[in-house]
Amino acid sequence: MNTTGPAGAAPAADRAEDARAEPPIAVLFVCLGNICRSPLAEGAFRRAVAARGLARRFAIDSAGISDFHEGDPPDRRAIAVAAARGFDISGQRSRPVRPGDFVAFDWILAMDAANLAALDATAPDHARARMGLYLEVAEGRPQPVPDPYYDGPAAFEEVLDMVDAAAGRLLDRLLAEAQDGRAAPAPKRRST
Repeated sequence: MNTTGPAGAAPAADRAEDARAEPPIAVLFVCLGNICRSPLAEGAFRRAVAARGLARRFAIDSAGISDFHEGDPPDRRAIAVAAARGFDISGQRSRPVRPGDFVAFDWILAMDAANLAALDATAPDHARARMGLYLEVAEGRPQPVPDPYYDGPAAFEEVLDMVDAAAGRLLDRLLAEAQDGRAAPAPKRRST
C-alpha cells in the first residue's frame, strides 16, 4: 500500500531525512524455488524489522536459485503458516537470483549448502555481497533450513519456527555491524 503521497513521492521533510540517512542494509534470502523457505524467511525478517520500527533501515527480498516458479506466489502451505502467525506473504512473487543481486545486496543468505554453492558458482567477479547460510550467519549454527516442499504442514511450521527465531538474531547482528562500521562492502564469497 502506498502511504507516501501522490505518485509515491515522500513528503519533503521525509526526503530530506532520508538523504541524510545511511543507505539501507540490503538482505536477500535464497532457496531453490523461492516459494517455501525464502519467502517465509523474508516475511519473518520483515516482521522483526517492522516490530522495532526499522523498516526504513532495510531493503529485504527473496529469490530462488532456479526460475521454476518465476512469478508464482509462495506455496499455499507457506502462506497459511505465515498467516496463522500474523503476517502475510501472499503478495510475494518468486523470482530467480539475478547477477545484479550480488552488487545490490549486502547479504545474500542461503537456506542450505546446495543453494550457497550455486550462489558461489554464479557470483560475478565484481560481486560485493557477503554470502552465507542463514542460520549460520544469524545464530552461528552451520545448519540448513530444511526444504518442506514434499512434506506436510508440520514441516512448514518447523521451517517457520527456525526462520522466525533467527530473524531477531540476524537483525541484532546486522545492526551491530552497522553501528560498528563493519557493514562496508565485504568479500563476495561465503563469509560469516
